[in-house]
Amino acid sequence: MRMRPFVPGILRAGALVLLAWAGSATPPEARSDAWEGYGRSVPKPRYEQDEGADFQYRFGVHEAFTPYRDPDRSEAESLPNPLLDPAFSSYRLIVIVNKSDDAFWGRGQTLRVYRQGEGLLYYWLISTGVPGFETPSGYFIPQGFSYRHWSGPYDAPMLWSVFFNGGIALHSSLDRDALHQLGRAADSHGCVHIEDHRAEELYHLIGQSGYGLIDRIDRRSGRPLMAGKTRKKINGYRTLIIVAPTARFSQAGEIPESSQPAKPAGAEQPTEPEEKDTPEPPVNYLDIF
Repeated sequence: MRMRPFVPGILRAGALVLLAWAGSATPPEARSDAWEGYGRSVPKPRYEQDEGADFQYRFGVHEAFTPYRDPDRSEAESLPNPLLDPAFSSYRLIVIVNKSDDAFWGRGQTLRVYRQGEGLLYYWLISTGVPGFETPSGYFIPQGFSYRHWSGPYDAPMLWSVFFNGGIALHSSLDRDALHQLGRAADSHGCVHIEDHRAEELYHLIGQSGYGLIDRIDRRSGRPLMAGKTRKKINGYRTLIIVAPTARFSQAGEIPESSQPAKPAGAEQPTEPEEKDTPEPPVNYLDIF
C-alpha cells in the first residue's frame, strides 16, 4: 500500500477520529484542541513553495472515507465539454464546480475535472456555500496552495486547500456529518468541500498543471479579455476553475448569448481595470484567513 507523503495513513485516520470526537464531545470553542501538535501551513502563491508539494505523487483515487461514494460517472459524460471551447486553449486542466441543478451544467453539488488529451477525468460530490455565504460564481484561476491550512474565522482544518478567490478555496472535508452532506446540500461558509482523498488529488493536479502565460478570462462572461485583436495574457497556473451556474462556455467558438448580457440603450460600457501580469498574494495571508 502506498504511503501518502506528509499525511501518513495512520495520522490521517487518527485525525478523522479526533475530529469526529471533538465535534460531538466538546463545545465549538474547544474543537481545535483535537488538532494540537498537528502541523499547519499558510497559503503560498506557488505549489512548489507549499510543504505539501510532491512531484513524485502517484495520481489516482482508489479509496474514500465512509460514507462517501462517487456519483454515477455516466451523469457527467453527456454534459458539455469545456475543453472544446477555443477560448480555453491555454489551459491544461478545467475544474467545474456546480452549485445547483441546471440543464447545461448538470447535477448540483458536484465537481468535474477535465484534462487536455484525456477529457473527463473525475466526477465527484461536493458541498458549496450555504445561503448568505454562497460560493461566488464565475471563472477563476488558482491563487494559493496550503496543504494543512487552518481556518482562523471558523477554527477548523482546511486540508489540501487551493485558494481561487481570496479566502475561498477548494479543500478537504473530514467531518463525518459534512461527508454525509456532500452532493446533498450546500454546507460550507463559501469554500468548496471535497472528500479528503479527492481533495489531495485535486491539489496535486492543479499544482502540477503547469505555470506560465495563460489567456486572461473574464470572470463574468467566460470570454478572453482582448487588447485590440490580441488576447491579454497573465502568468498563472494552467488551470481554469469554473463555479456554476454562470455564463456558459462555447463548444464551437461562438459567443454564447448568456455570456453577453443585454445592455440598456445608451448605457456606458464599463472599463476593465488594469491588472498586473502576475497575481500577487496579500502581504499577509493570515490577515484574510
